[in-house]
Amino acid sequence: MTPRVSVNIISPEISSTDLRVSIPRWQHLYAVPFLPFYPLLAYAYHIKYDDWIKSEEWTFLACVLLGAGHALSFLVTRWSAKAKAWVTTGKVCMPITFPSHHNRQQ
Repeated sequence: MTPRVSVNIISPEISSTDLRVSIPRWQHLYAVPFLPFYPLLAYAYHIKYDDWIKSEEWTFLACVLLGAGHALSFLVTRWSAKAKAWVTTGKVCMPITFPSHHNRQQ
């Protein structure tokens, strides 16, 4: 088990720190979860309209919910530093062992 190191923070503007690494853009939370919904909405509109949607009001509502949800999931990363870190980065997990004393014989 790697010991945790605590860092004292002097500034009242900083609440905590983390060591994080950026992940590829296609893996960001605002990209991948929304990808299957666009073809599903197109399929529902063009093929299953009479069975699933049934009216123009539901079509409008589905388009607005999908577009607004996708836009808000992206914009929340511009409004909050914690949200941006959670969505666009991953924590660094390096199992490094630091000896507590010098073991070399001289």
